[in-house]
Amino acid sequence: MQDIRELLGKEVEILANGMSYRGTLVEVSDTEVHLKTPMQWVALPASSVGQVKLAEKARIAEADKLNVEITGTYGEGDV
Repeated sequence: MQDIRELLGKEVEILANGMSYRGTLVEVSDTEVHLKTPMQWVALPASSVGQVKLAEKARIAEADKLNVEITGTYGEGDV
């Protein structure tokens, strides 16, 4: 399982209190999780957070970056 601190500074989706929150994960403590959304800052009680995952858009960007790095490492005739 991925450590939540590895997601700091990345776009995430948080499920808490029966709602879904999306934004940049800014801070995580024992008591609160702080998220910056396009319109506001959100502070959620850590005890209410059920799931934190990389947002779909961010996952696609990471996959595209990885694909570019993998395909970009070989020149013509190298393979």
